[in-house]
Amino acid sequence: MKNVKGRFRRGRNYLLIALVFFIAACTTFLDDEKYTGLPHSLRYMPVDSYRIGDDYVSATPTVMGGENAVFEIASVEGPSPDEVLNASFAIDAQNGNINIKEYCQLLPGDYSLDIQVTNPAGTEVFADVFNFSAVQVAPDKLRYIPSLYSFYSTATGDMTAAASVNGGGPYVFTMDDPLNYFTINELTGEITKEAIVEIGDDDKLLQTFDVSVSNEMGTHTESKAVTIEIIGANVGKVAYNAEYNSPNAVNLGLVNSTASTFAGTYSATVNGEEYTTELSQSINGPVYKGNRHTNTWHATSVPVVMDVSGNGEQENSLFLSFKTSTNTTECVSIVVSDPIDLNNAQSAYAEIVAYKRYIDNDFNQQFALLVCDDEQYNSDDAFATEWTVMSENIAPGMLPYSNPISESKLTEGGTQAFNIPGELTGKKVRLALKAVHLNPELGKIGREAFVYKWQVRAMY
Repeated sequence: MKNVKGRFRRGRNYLLIALVFFIAACTTFLDDEKYTGLPHSLRYMPVDSYRIGDDYVSATPTVMGGENAVFEIASVEGPSPDEVLNASFAIDAQNGNINIKEYCQLLPGDYSLDIQVTNPAGTEVFADVFNFSAVQVAPDKLRYIPSLYSFYSTATGDMTAAASVNGGGPYVFTMDDPLNYFTINELTGEITKEAIVEIGDDDKLLQTFDVSVSNEMGTHTESKAVTIEIIGANVGKVAYNAEYNSPNAVNLGLVNSTASTFAGTYSATVNGEEYTTELSQSINGPVYKGNRHTNTWHATSVPVVMDVSGNGEQENSLFLSFKTSTNTTECVSIVVSDPIDLNNAQSAYAEIVAYKRYIDNDFNQQFALLVCDDEQYNSDDAFATEWTVMSENIAPGMLPYSNPISESKLTEGGTQAFNIPGELTGKKVRLALKAVHLNPELGKIGREAFVYKWQVRAMY
């Protein structure tokens, strides 16, 4: 035992000596010019073969140079068409993580990304710094965007969008429609209404369809892949239905809407008094922790009792949600819909079904519903757009949280409808939800809102 202790003491001394040299070396290295000047030496971890359609997020890369680097995708090369390449990738501007998006339509083959990095000293483009080989696999997921369509009972020829699938094409699609109201395009998955259906002018027939898809590697059947309403003449037709994907560190999970967070000097009337604060992206901007974004609108999965099952079973449903990082974190965030075509519409209204947690005041936390003419929308800065306010705060009309929340209870107690202003009917418009959480001295602002349905319906 004595010899063991002696060896341990000698080993500990050697370790201390090595640590001293290591610290000295690090001190010298940290003063090296590698940590100043233009960005250089950008490196990503190598990627194994990528299964087409998987939701992939790279590890955070390393880059030398000054601080405050901003990352952009400079260009993408690969065997897919340009429109597919442009739609298949995203990058975290602050951290550089690259997201190959779920449901992308990449073709099998080799891909290469050039990444641009900018810091206060300048900009550099790193060629072929992120590359991978995409491989076809059997289909495992299928969805329609939007997932809900309205077709008038007396019309024929109305069509859904093409199906989005993971796995890699070419695909063959089939569906089961025992009533023979619809046909499906075998190559794209587009579903077309072929039959006139006799229903009342005030009635609505709701049908949900399973769709199967095959490629060379196998077959997948998606239960409840798409819902189609057959509606009478007096029923509002869905013109917009907010759609979500599961979020990740780069992607907020918003499919047909876009979120942004305000940074800079922000002034507002809070509790009857003028209030001004400074908001920054690093503190008040989006934060991703665990599997949840905060300080920005995003999609999140919430277990809700779905009454259609009849057995009280909880299912994870995606909601549009907003939450601040802490009870004292100020932030202002807006989520804007894609353009909504109301051409030829006689009237239209927005419908929101939502619930809230702990939002018991509206003097320092509000959720405004806004609308604008699409031609007047500022795509570079949503906050600079001149919005028409449809509701100053929709929070009071949200269903207060209770456990569990059933779908029917949420629909009955948390539904609100707002008319689109007449001067905007007949145009393309955009809707927005704006979360404003300011002045924590008045009360806690770490509250949550969950939007189950965000739709626009129009009468034609």
